[in-house]
Amino acid sequence: MLSAFRIGLWLDDLHLGIRAGLKAAAPLGLDELGLDALGSEVSPRALSQTGRRDLAHHIRHAGLAAAALKADIGGRRLADATALDTNLTRLRDAFELAKALNARRVVVPLGFVPPDAQGANAKPRATLSEAVKALVALSTATGIRPAVLAGGEPPEVLAAFLDEHDSSGLLDVDLNPGGFVSRGVEPLAALNALSRRVALASAADYFRGGGEAPFGQGDVPWGELIVGLATLPSREPLSILAACSRAGDRREALVETVTKLKRLRTHPLG
Repeated sequence: MLSAFRIGLWLDDLHLGIRAGLKAAAPLGLDELGLDALGSEVSPRALSQTGRRDLAHHIRHAGLAAAALKADIGGRRLADATALDTNLTRLRDAFELAKALNARRVVVPLGFVPPDAQGANAKPRATLSEAVKALVALSTATGIRPAVLAGGEPPEVLAAFLDEHDSSGLLDVDLNPGGFVSRGVEPLAALNALSRRVALASAADYFRGGGEAPFGQGDVPWGELIVGLATLPSREPLSILAACSRAGDRREALVETVTKLKRLRTHPLG
């Protein structure tokens, strides 16, 4: 049995709202959950201090812990020099909210990382470098760890970029195996390249070069991946959060994913 990871889900993917989502998640035997920090219900600017305390209470009452908040600022994300100050302010708010909810991490889609700083790549690469330094500073100030969501760049490029600009090792990675498979990248190779920083992973299955699949029916080699994730030299148990963006009954799909993850934790290779 591989016990070195926690199982949870991204609550917003249920499409039930926060309170109904927590009620639906409570009986599933989860360890933790993830929340969208910039959604309509959990926006840092919409939640008062009282609202934050109430939400933290409801999460605890459901017998869960907040593994991470996701803060996707959209667009070109942190590669956009014209919006960097505004985007970093929004992320600062998300980190403060994570602290109030006792979440350990904020997942941040970084934006596409160019392979070098030559020519047209120079400006976005410099902007991302500045952004990474700001994320490290936010982590130091709040005690919340940033987890970069891998983008469209090769995993080796992301790993080298993070190593170049974060010698402290404060920046974690949220591995997205389905995203890699959909782009034709082998997820085990991605895990190998990013292994030193992987702290959580989204459990959504995808077809190679295509769209999302029911969990276990796509092209992600989940058994081998679970073994690889569970044996990482991590400081703490890794989080695997069920995710779903397909049309249809999200609750049924996520319950099925959680059930299969529990089975994989016990018997990863069948």
